[in-house]
Amino acid sequence: MAALCGCMRHLTLASDPALWASMPCPRSELRLDLVLASGQSFRWREQSPAHWSGVLAGRVWTLTQTEERLCCTVYRGPQGRAARPTPRELDAVRAYFQLDVSLAQLYSRWSSVDSHFREVAQRFQGVRLLRQDPVECLFSFICSSNNNITRIAGMVERLCQAFGPQLTRLDDVTYHGFPSLQALAEPSWRCT
Repeated sequence: MAALCGCMRHLTLASDPALWASMPCPRSELRLDLVLASGQSFRWREQSPAHWSGVLAGRVWTLTQTEERLCCTVYRGPQGRAARPTPRELDAVRAYFQLDVSLAQLYSRWSSVDSHFREVAQRFQGVRLLRQDPVECLFSFICSSNNNITRIAGMVERLCQAFGPQLTRLDDVTYHGFPSLQALAEPSWRCT
């Protein structure tokens, strides 16, 4: 099928389990559906049910989860060759989601001092802050002024398409890295 569109396809965990790596991570510690669609980051899309694809650490990823594990596959090169992530690549995922921080301990501490938090915490288990690239985070924040999530995501995506390096193409989606400060500072694209 990949040959029909001239590109690779987004994987699902069921399509080729050998290309996925997983790490212990209960849903109470991370809920991809709540975190990746929360408005913290604007580069993740749910390409298949419960399978989120986006750019992290200069690579294109698809993430999904079970009740107890976070599962990841990474796409390498312009052809978008899917591969099992290396331990170093998995470290980038751990750092991005700050999985070394126990959300259960934080929720317990916050619930003990805030009755309102205690009431809503059960409905929002697994919500955590992302450790994003500072430049991408800053430009996304600048785009966020007086906007909504859909419009901000479009602005950030167009910025990446215009000035970021092309990483790969999956299905009909082309993924770009976030542009460097040098690329954004190029005098050739600025208005005069």
